[in-house]
Amino acid sequence: MEDTLNILRLVLSAAEEKDYQGYSKFDALNSPFLSALSFNNKWLRFVYTQIIKESPINLRPLFGVKPSRNPKGIALFVRAYLFLYQKTKNPKFLEKGEALIQWLLDHPSPGQAHLCWGYNFIWQSTLFLQNCFEPNAVVTVFVGEALIHAYRATQNEKYLEAARSAGKFIVYDLPVIHDSRDERAIAYVLRKVGAVVLNNQVLSAALLVKIWKHTRESELLDIARRQINYTVNRRTDYDAWYYTDPPGKSLIRHDNYHTGGILDGMIEYFEETGDNRYTQAYWDGLKYYRQNLFEADGAPRWMNDKKYPFDIHGSAQGIITFTKAARHNPSLLPQAVLIANWAIKNLYRQNKHDFAYRQGRYQKWNYSLMRWCNAWMARALSELSVAE
Repeated sequence: MEDTLNILRLVLSAAEEKDYQGYSKFDALNSPFLSALSFNNKWLRFVYTQIIKESPINLRPLFGVKPSRNPKGIALFVRAYLFLYQKTKNPKFLEKGEALIQWLLDHPSPGQAHLCWGYNFIWQSTLFLQNCFEPNAVVTVFVGEALIHAYRATQNEKYLEAARSAGKFIVYDLPVIHDSRDERAIAYVLRKVGAVVLNNQVLSAALLVKIWKHTRESELLDIARRQINYTVNRRTDYDAWYYTDPPGKSLIRHDNYHTGGILDGMIEYFEETGDNRYTQAYWDGLKYYRQNLFEADGAPRWMNDKKYPFDIHGSAQGIITFTKAARHNPSLLPQAVLIANWAIKNLYRQNKHDFAYRQGRYQKWNYSLMRWCNAWMARALSELSVAE
């Protein structure tokens, strides 16, 4: 564990030296050249994004993409520092975490009624186009989680109030795609699209119940339950989830890190409320996750039916998911350690104090992305360090 903690500190120091700025997985359209050459065409934007994302050589500098801070990555670094503060009681970790939180509070998405955040790049997916810093549910949730974590560490009311504002963005500002007595589904972005992103429902629900824990606003608990119901009710008969509902709206099927995010939200709902209505679905889903989305040596499978590439985000997600599960079944903690050891052995770059992006069957994506690689691994290793 000392080796892991040392690596964690080195990764955080290297990120701090870069002012937490770096490249992102989907930032190709931050290139002025590729943006112009897309001619405002959705499919050209999508193709350029995919080419840069999938290239085993980092083409971003060649096309003029500049490193920058990613709000989701900053939120992940915040949580890494807060976990380290929990473990060590060293005030320098709290100071670093609070400084990054203040940056987030100073840089929300502009022009919105409530606090919210978006990515630092133009993002063209098959479902939607998002402009730089245009708010979405997932980035807002990750910042909200950092705010709740900071409130619990410091009891500073400004963090709880900011988290409440982010919760209002989720409840009131995002379009509601489905709403019934028992189920609710919200859009990923500020406009309705033709699919529900399933992990989004559970991630945002988990934040809402954490806010409810401190405010006892019953509406938040009701909405959280209905959103989790929506996703749980759409699991397959073999206890897996597609990325979208309906499934055919995305090329992603049963993938590693979105599955892990769903499981994390379900167990956190139980931890915050004591309501065990989802626990059987959680344990069944966790079993599927372990058996179908990891190799025996801890390598993270890309999807249930596609082994490669082994992506560092899958490693980070697995560490987090099995660390959380171990709070309720300690025999699962070695699985988190196994995944961490595989990531350190295969993707940690000792000379640069960062993590490489991916390992394929025949080649490695031997470059690092600040949020996707280092923020996620810092968040994962820090939570593991607290558990151990």
